[in-house]
Amino acid sequence: LKCCQQYATMASEAQSSHEGAGARPRKNPRWLPLESNPDILNEFMERVGVTTSAKFTDVVSLAPELLGMIPEPVLAVCLLFPSKAVRKPRLEQLAGQHVARRAPPSSFFLTQHSEFGNACGTIAAVHAVGNLARGGQIDLQPGSPIDVYLAESAGKDADQLGWDLANATTLHEASEEAAKSKRSQTKTPGRSDKVDGHFVVFVAIEGRLVELDGCMGFPIDHGPAESVLQAAASVIRDQFIALAPNNPNFSVMALCPSEDSGGRGARSSDATSLDDTKVSQLAAMGFDPAAAAAVLASCGGDIDTAVSLLCG
Repeated sequence: LKCCQQYATMASEAQSSHEGAGARPRKNPRWLPLESNPDILNEFMERVGVTTSAKFTDVVSLAPELLGMIPEPVLAVCLLFPSKAVRKPRLEQLAGQHVARRAPPSSFFLTQHSEFGNACGTIAAVHAVGNLARGGQIDLQPGSPIDVYLAESAGKDADQLGWDLANATTLHEASEEAAKSKRSQTKTPGRSDKVDGHFVVFVAIEGRLVELDGCMGFPIDHGPAESVLQAAASVIRDQFIALAPNNPNFSVMALCPSEDSGGRGARSSDATSLDDTKVSQLAAMGFDPAAAAAVLASCGGDIDTAVSLLCG
């Protein structure tokens, strides 16, 4: 359920014009995969130096009427999808569009080299942080691993940025620790295991929804985005899930304001009367606590209605 090692071979083909450029990794960089779990991505972001009070949370449904339960403004949407079922028809959809669909030049984008192994979850998080920090939407701890990596990214192409990440020991260590976290809900696959899930992330860049996938060779422009969440949900429904509608192995997370961030849509002090016991009950059933709290707030605290909504 985590990332797709084979999918990364596309990056070298898409970046053939850059072959031979840049520093190759000093050692085998094969990374452990990150679980599709908000706690794991949040732990990684904390470890690498993201200081902004925004957290990933599960998106339990892509139905437009239920997306309103997610606190706004959503800064990024992370998608895990089944590679074998989606990759080939997706590539056919995008064939010949690498110029017409290329995102704004200000996009921060790196190549996922095949030597990375199962690193797509980490790369999705780095893509999100890199673009949001570049756009002034999140803050980084000065001198932190991600701050140093991004500070050294100026003027480098996607191919070189990929090798730089492979050589970034502190970022690699942070990713490894997050992958092995006690918060994981499943057993972590090995470095060379073949797994089918692949991560991509969506962010807004210069008002455009941009899909960032280090295996696609270029950042993909999906058009205007007044709401990152609504626009990304539409793309995910129409261009990913529609390709394998009966496959259950899709997972979506949103990076949004946490309760103490004061962001638009974050719960205010007026919502502190929400019964934490009910949130705990839903969490014990396996639902994400933040999603459970948002759903409970939307249905007046009725736990039966909340369960129905969370189950989709």
